[in-house]
Order: sequence, then C-alpha cells, then structure tokens
Amino acid sequence: MAKVIKKTTITKKTPITKVVKKTTPVKVEKPVDKKAVSKVEVKPVIKTESTIQLVKFVNKNIQISPRKLRLLVDEVRKLSPVEALNRVKFINTKSARILVQALKNVIADAKNNFKLDTNSLKFDTIKADEAIKIKRMDKSHGSHFARGLIQKRHSRLVIIVKGVNK
Repeated sequence: MAKVIKKTTITKKTPITKVVKKTTPVKVEKPVDKKAVSKVEVKPVIKTESTIQLVKFVNKNIQISPRKLRLLVDEVRKLSPVEALNRVKFINTKSARILVQALKNVIADAKNNFKLDTNSLKFDTIKADEAIKIKRMDKSHGSHFARGLIQKRHSRLVIIVKGVNK
C-alpha cells in the first residue's frame, strides 16, 4: 500500500516580500515512521532579480573648449558619480560648474526615472569630445596668428552611468 505525503517547498520571489508555497505530491512505497515524516526539512530558495541598467546623459553644445573640460573629466572618471559630485562642487572653474549640473542631472535621472540605487551607481563612460567650432576673422590678429582666424571651440559631454535596481 502506497502512502502519499505532501512535501512543501518555500520560494521567495524578492528578499523582503511575497512568500510562495508550492506543494508537490511524493509517493512512498514503504510505510514510514511518524518521527521520520515530521523531520522533513524545508529550505527556502531565494531568487533576487537585480538587473544592471544604463543611464545616458548627452549635452551636445557646451561653450567651453574640450581640453578644459577633459582636465576635470579625467580626474572624476575613477570615482563614483555621487562622490564625484561632492568633490567637484568645491572647484571654482567653469568646467566644474558644467560638470556639477550634468552629474546632478544624471543622478536624478537614474534615481527617479530608472529606479536605480544611487549608492550602486558607477561610471560606464564619461567623455568630453569636440563639437562645433565657430570661426571668425579678426584683422587685429592679421597674419601673425592663424591668418587672423579666431575659433570658438565647443564641447560635447557624454556621461553613461550603470547601476542596480532598488
């Protein structure tokens, strides 16, 4: 005579909420002691769904030369975005003011729109490239300086941040 014992397993979908119980019937051919049946161990299986997402910030036309912006971007690249924001706030240059605004924007975007944890954010890429140049002639420079051509350089700032969902 075969007895049917229901074996229960507990799985967690997220670490804090929602406990789901599943029951699966198990057939036992031999009669089993009551003591052995009561000692069935139930081990919870924890499944966490943490995905890495990318958040992109692009400013295509910043009126500062790329060289000046790169000096600060290269120093910030090693840090996390939150720590970089805290350090760059106290630098008194135009490139620092531009970078502070960009970092605030990308951190807020990651937090509010993508629901990412701000402590888990890291720079995937951060670069300052050359954008358009505005050129004009100036007679006062004449033939002494680049044929009298004055170039106003602009930058393109690209920040891509990766992080884990809350």
